[in-house]
Amino acid sequence: MKTRKLFFLLTGFLFLGRFATYAVDWSTVVDLEGTWYFSVGDDPAWASPKTDVSGWDKIQVPANWDDYYPGYNGYGWYRKNFDMRAYPEGGKLHLLLGKVDDVDEVFINGVKIGQTGGFTPDYFSAYSIDRNYPIPDGLLKPTENVIAVRVYDEGRHGGILSGDPIGIVYDNDTELIEFDLSGPWKFSVYREKNIHEAAFDDSDWAVIEVPAYWDAQGFAHHDGSAWYRKSFSLPSKLKGKNLFLSLGRIDDYDKVYLNGRLIARTEDLKVYDRISRSQAYRMFRVYDLPEDLLQPMNVLVVEVYDEQQYGGMYEGPVGLLTRENAEILEERNDDIFWGGSVRSIFRSIFRW
Repeated sequence: MKTRKLFFLLTGFLFLGRFATYAVDWSTVVDLEGTWYFSVGDDPAWASPKTDVSGWDKIQVPANWDDYYPGYNGYGWYRKNFDMRAYPEGGKLHLLLGKVDDVDEVFINGVKIGQTGGFTPDYFSAYSIDRNYPIPDGLLKPTENVIAVRVYDEGRHGGILSGDPIGIVYDNDTELIEFDLSGPWKFSVYREKNIHEAAFDDSDWAVIEVPAYWDAQGFAHHDGSAWYRKSFSLPSKLKGKNLFLSLGRIDDYDKVYLNGRLIARTEDLKVYDRISRSQAYRMFRVYDLPEDLLQPMNVLVVEVYDEQQYGGMYEGPVGLLTRENAEILEERNDDIFWGGSVRSIFRSIFRW
């Protein structure tokens, strides 16, 4: 391992990291492929778990709804019940729905957990995007739960078309996180003075879930820069340890500040010939945390620049890792982008 990392130091220090191929390690908790209830039309009340669907049609998921309703374009609703009794408590869960043509809005137990694409009158299609919706903690019940998916199709094929898997899944890499930083983060698309400083007042910022595309959380069509902020108290069990920050995958480029100091960035890839700019969003970010910067109370600021289409900190896990768990994470994933200052890279290489 040292030899390989030394090679990347000598050939890749200009961009402060390394890049390989894309991979995801999901375990399916609830398989949602198969028969769903379905109705054409549109009624907001259909998001309620109390909706009577006994008169609805039944169709297969995934499938093109034109196979059941030839030539139909417009709105349709999917519904499916499931229970969680076979799943032990704990762990961050996600709902994967594959590709949906064109726009979808998803509810679990009547609570909206996400949207991809734009409904009319501000329509925009998201047929090519794989849906990945984090499920808020405490939303799922041990017994009966209801998923409702509202879909709008503008033309040609429609519905929940494809996906492997389609279901509720657990990210196996989450178990390596010593301190979880996923969940609500402060968020803004407006550049402000001293925005990277720990003392900056973000009280009037929006709150969005991480990991998830910002486009699915009220910031559709936003390309360019945006800022995330998260305050956290360092657990006593982690004090004095060599720690790494996992930010998962980010679309497209990021700068990371800890307590006001820039500690890592991927933007240098824009001028690094070996890496295609179009592949930056596939990188799994793991950044070395300078030991002298960590305090009992800390502020992380992640500045993200999105070139086009969807943007943000879209896939986890997100949190703090020990050196040992960072090594396991690397063994599981071939797309790790190690980052930090040049000094941090020297430290991280020679301590392995």
